Amino acid sequence: MLFFTSLLGAMSVFLGALWYLRNRSRLEIRLRSLAQQQQMIVDQGAPFNERVAFPVIHSLVTTLMAILPTSLVGRAKTWLTVAGDRTSASQFFAVVLVAATLLPAAYFALIWAATGGSLTVVALLPLPVLAFVGVFFPLMFLRRIAKNRQKAIWRSMPNALDLMTTCVEAGLSLDFALQRVAEKYKGPLSDEIHRTLREIGLGKPRRDALADMAERVQIPDLLTFVNSLGQAETLGTSVGNVLRAQATDMRRRRRQRAEQIARQAPVKMVFPTVFFLMPSLFIITIGPMLISVFSSLHKS
Repeated sequence: MLFFTSLLGAMSVFLGALWYLRNRSRLEIRLRSLAQQQQMIVDQGAPFNERVAFPVIHSLVTTLMAILPTSLVGRAKTWLTVAGDRTSASQFFAVVLVAATLLPAAYFALIWAATGGSLTVVALLPLPVLAFVGVFFPLMFLRRIAKNRQKAIWRSMPNALDLMTTCVEAGLSLDFALQRVAEKYKGPLSDEIHRTLREIGLGKPRRDALADMAERVQIPDLLTFVNSLGQAETLGTSVGNVLRAQATDMRRRRRQRAEQIARQAPVKMVFPTVFFLMPSLFIITIGPMLISVFSSLHKS
């Protein structure tokens, strides 16, 4: 009796599997059609921006990023990271797309209105130049923001290291010293330290979190500082001595950088002096004499 029951169960399972394999394609087609209908209902209820505008802009931005050189796109992503990850790469290149489209369009509309619709080839020559400007002006602006942020972090690092040294020598751990620096100083360095502390709190090793901060900021002095901390933790040396030495070294490099900029100032002042100051000086000194000479010749 048990044998027949087992045989009946096995036959039932076999027949059920055959029925499922036979009707699986129909079920998949039916489920796919129902999913498409549900998606159409959701899309019809969505706003116009989500249904049409955003997908079109996203496809155009993707095409623009594919057309531009890979090195340029990678450099822009690096500058976005250095600038603090305020916008994503897609949002930034959407701005680039708008600028590269809006400038030629505004110029074309202005020329069309000025000429009454009779355009010439010479009048249309600036269009590619304006498109080029629309592409590279946001990139240069982003680079300027990234450089200013790097400069602000670099200038505040020696004072931050002094405070960290004081905190560590007073008995606080390195994490609490970083937190005290983030609370004391406001600016890009404080933002980066807050982000690093959040990553440490989420479970990332402190050495990796500091290395990621140095990679984001792209400052050689900060990378040297992180490597020195890692070596101090590995070798078991005093962290306070390392911090004090790094603060002294950073101040020395900052002073050398200021001296280098001061030595470059006379060379940089030559061209503004020649092109802006000398013509005015010639006009003031030689102008009255030329006027007198021309008056004498006219009278004679």
